[in-house]
Amino acid sequence: MSLWGFYDNANNAPKQSATAGYGGNTPQVTSNAQVYFSNTRSGAFITGSAIGVFGVDAQEQINAVASANTLLGVPQHAGWVIRKTGMGPITAISANAGSVGANSLITFSQGLGRDGSQFGVSNAVASISVNTAGYITAVTLTSGGLYANTPIATANSGNASFTITMGGRANRVTTETIVAMGTIQDRDSGSNVY
Repeated sequence: MSLWGFYDNANNAPKQSATAGYGGNTPQVTSNAQVYFSNTRSGAFITGSAIGVFGVDAQEQINAVASANTLLGVPQHAGWVIRKTGMGPITAISANAGSVGANSLITFSQGLGRDGSQFGVSNAVASISVNTAGYITAVTLTSGGLYANTPIATANSGNASFTITMGGRANRVTTETIVAMGTIQDRDSGSNVY
């Protein structure tokens, strides 16, 4: 019985991996990489983080390097790869100079990482204050929320464009190749969705 296989399937993922240091909420998570197979959801195993093990073929590795996709991460080599996505709050938000609007709340969208349905994500709360001429004088952040990547901030009226500063480990995706090989393949469709 081998410790890993050449097909991008859960039963071919490495039996042992370097995932022990990542913790988790179930005993088998600390050593069995198969538990993490293709996981992209934050909070499924670790609060405030998404960790998954993926079979990355040579073409997917080349594509990842070429695109440098910040939501995907860039694996160092084709093979079995651990991908970890961090999360963090909004720490500051400001409006562009001379923007107008109304006294209101800001709506936040996206910021949920790769699959867009993260566990543990919470929305930020921010409000806009304007003067009598309608110019934005202040943007007050009440709660920073928790996001995998920078969300989009939208006011309900006006021409404001917002600059968002993220904290924690938001916008950080790390990859670690645990088994380097160029022959991994998807048994069913011939393509992987890494």
